[in-house]
Order: sequence, then structure tokens, then C-alpha cells
Amino acid sequence: MTVGPESGRHPQAPNPEAIRLIHDMISCYHRKSMSKKNPDKTKLTHLLGMPLKDLEEEFVLVAAMQRQIMPDPERAESFGDYDMHGKTVPTAVAGGDYFDFIDLEGRFDLKNKMGLAVADASGHALAAAMLIRDFNTALYMGISFQSYYERDTTSLLFTKMNRRMFRSSQTNQYISAFYGELQKRGILRYVNAGHLNPFVVKKKRVLELDVGGPVLGAFRDFPTPYEVGEIHLDQDDLLVCYTDGIVESTNPDDQEYGYQRLVEITQENRHLEARALFDLVMEDVVRFRAGGEPIDDQTLVVIKKGLPG
Repeated sequence: MTVGPESGRHPQAPNPEAIRLIHDMISCYHRKSMSKKNPDKTKLTHLLGMPLKDLEEEFVLVAAMQRQIMPDPERAESFGDYDMHGKTVPTAVAGGDYFDFIDLEGRFDLKNKMGLAVADASGHALAAAMLIRDFNTALYMGISFQSYYERDTTSLLFTKMNRRMFRSSQTNQYISAFYGELQKRGILRYVNAGHLNPFVVKKKRVLELDVGGPVLGAFRDFPTPYEVGEIHLDQDDLLVCYTDGIVESTNPDDQEYGYQRLVEITQENRHLEARALFDLVMEDVVRFRAGGEPIDDQTLVVIKKGLPG
């Protein structure tokens, strides 16, 4: 998506040459192969007007911040009779993917509810990571407001988030996001803001969660409000959320992994627990790449509805 300049943005755009060099340095830093004799280091220091060592420390701080705002992938998440697992794998020190399991009951006094968020910021590395930080803040502020006034997922939550993201983002920056509130009795109310459609695998069919509206932060206002979707999860139903780093992974023949392959492997293995299915899919993506490196951050979330207690 290409977006033109609009009022309300940050007035100063980053130096394009600095951005290119930063991205190159991030890749080198991630591979731990940053050479002391790299001529780009001197050029980048001049463009930024700061020692490169300070920039490297910023990368580490942003990466630590991202780990703090997302769930620990090694910790078993628990909510009612749901089995769940998720993880984000950045291609650099910090990335532009995000997911969260939100304790709505404990943090916001929304009884018998859990929040699920998945997002993907435009761009890569540091700039995208900072946009994710702003999204996380906007989401939690919006949920806090919603819990006090509305008690349910509403289009107003995303309208407010969109305006906040518009104010905090640079021109041509935006973020796709999916947010849902899952009830213990199986009802999921959600808004999809321009994100790749999550899907629910039922016994005999697959349903895409496509109700919502445009991406966040591209424009201040839209002519129509965000819509709220609703679906019911039955025993053994699977909810799968992902980012484009999964389905757009390519093999040596430049073929994409694709949405259909993701759906099929999920359908064929819907008997597995969430963690086992997550591992199976990620291993299949790696196998599909046939030794190639990932070209984008990857996020996958799997939630399975169990038998009510």
C-alpha cells in the first residue's frame, strides 16, 4: 500500500540512505558478522550524527522491549478449556510482527474473556519495531477505555486506535492487525484491520475471519466505521492466526508457501494439540524453504477449543 503525505504526521522523514544502511547493519548484527573495517559504519555514523555503538545498543534495547510486550513462547498459556501456543520469529534483532494473549479478566475486569492480538507493521527492523511498540500502547489504552465504557469489542476501539497510530507513524507507515475477545463459552468477537485473514478449522469446513476494516495508521479517518465479526468455536475447532512471513516464504524456485498449504496442513492435523501443530507448521515452512533464509518476520498462533469442563 502506498500512502501520500497527510497533515498530522511527523514532519521530518528519516534519511533514505541512513535507513538503507541501518537495515544492512541490522542484518549484519543479527548474524554477528559486523566487521570493524566495514566502510558503511563510518558513513552511517556521519549520517546519524551519533556513534554507531549507541545505535547498536538501541537495537538491543528495542529487542528486549519486544520480548517484554509479547508472551514468553516457552510458557504454557491457559484460559478456560482452550489450548494455545504462539510465537514471533524476527528476521533481525527486532522486527515488525506482534502477537499477544491478553488477560482481560485479570487486567481489565472483563469476566470470562481473553484477548488475542496479531499485527504486522509496514517496513522492517527498527522502524517497524517502534511502530509495534506504539500499537501495543494504543491497544492496551483502547482496551482500558473500552472496559470502562463498553464492556465488549466495538468499532470505536479500532477508530481510536487508528487515530493514535496515524499521529505516531511516519508517512507511508501503517499496521495491519487482528484483535479478538474470546469468551470461555466459545464466542469470539473480533475486528480485522487489513490483516491476512485468520481462519477457523471446523470438522467439515474452514471459515475466514474477514470482518473489520482498513489497516491502522494510513489515514486519520475513514467514511465507514470498523465492523465487528462474531463466530462460535466448538470442541476441537482450531483458530489459526499468522503473518505474511509464513505464507510468503519462498523455495529455491521462487514459489510461495501459500495460504492453501497452511490451511491443508492444519486440517490434516487438527487432532494435534496447539503446540504440536505449531511446531509441525513451522517445520514444514523451513522444509519448504529448502535451506533458504526467511525474508520476513514470521508469526503463528494456534488456539484449540477443548471440551468444556
